[in-house]
Amino acid sequence: MIRESASRKLFMVCNYIFFSLICLSVLLPFLNAIAISLSSYEGIVRGGIHIWPHGFNFEGYHKLISSTQFLRSFLNTVFLTAVNTFLVIVISLAAGYALANKHMIGKSIVFYYIIIPMYFSGGLIPTYLLVNKLGLDNSYLALILPNIVSMFYMIVFKNTIEQLPRELMESAEIDGASEPGILIRIILPLILPMTMAFVIFSTVAYWNEWFGVLLYITDKTKWTLQYQLRDILVNASLVDADTEAAIIQGSDRVNPENLKMAALMITVLPIIVVYPFVQKYFIHGQLVGAVKG
Repeated sequence: MIRESASRKLFMVCNYIFFSLICLSVLLPFLNAIAISLSSYEGIVRGGIHIWPHGFNFEGYHKLISSTQFLRSFLNTVFLTAVNTFLVIVISLAAGYALANKHMIGKSIVFYYIIIPMYFSGGLIPTYLLVNKLGLDNSYLALILPNIVSMFYMIVFKNTIEQLPRELMESAEIDGASEPGILIRIILPLILPMTMAFVIFSTVAYWNEWFGVLLYITDKTKWTLQYQLRDILVNASLVDADTEAAIIQGSDRVNPENLKMAALMITVLPIIVVYPFVQKYFIHGQLVGAVKG
């Protein structure tokens, strides 16, 4: 049995204390938000809610689920997240494969054409003017087209594919496989963990999208969930006249703080539920990108 030195034991104790404090700093506010979302109107008015609800009830969640506007924003976010994630991964993977392909002419020129905008972008105002000039404002395309090209993903895919054994692709070419067939059947299974890691990154980023809605969208029916959450946090409003009336009157009235925290929980719940099932791909993808050989 190997005995640890006193300095090593002290280091481990400090580590445990430090990371325990970090976990508590994340967990306690989350538990507090859950407690407020489940508390009654009177319980929130009295205050003193910490990690346990006062006057347990689900009225805040019921009002949100009953809101047409909130459900519409939820469906908008699911749609935009799925479409944007699919397009950015497909485009980045295809571009990375093309840049790593030995048959491509002028690869270095195209590579510099891609990498320069990654460091020197046009900026927010030119992008806004371009989207409006193309007539994409107040449409879903304004939230899709500017977000589906990721130079970083392209470069990582390119470098990863270049590190794969060249013999695999050459043997597939000899057998008559097409370029899409080589990409889908040979390369994609080999880099699947990294691809899934990028899928997670993109899904979280697009799920949290709200700034594009602030810039380009004026129609409330096209709001995303995060922008709807922002409106609820700022105004405690669901844009539904009937629901707003129920918030402030009636026997089942809901405190605005209760509504805000319930909206927050519904917004983060899908990511929390999905993440444990894809965590193994995320960790494996990180290791594949960090370890060579």
